[in-house]
Amino acid sequence: MATETAEGKLVIPDNVYEAISSVRESGLINMASVKQLCELVPNDVASWLQDNKEIYMKGFFYGFVPESQNT
Repeated sequence: MATETAEGKLVIPDNVYEAISSVRESGLINMASVKQLCELVPNDVASWLQDNKEIYMKGFFYGFVPESQNT
């Protein structure tokens, strides 16, 4: 189970947050497509996404916070 902030955002590793933020800002894909997202991020991030699809999809709707900002 992922940690959530008081606002309901999901706390994810910094490298995952940075990678998905870069792809989102590029506008290249529909961010709901985990398969397409995995093709555009580093292998370690793709592995995290594949292992945590439910967490990613929940965060897709409620938002994400990188671990380093959840202090």
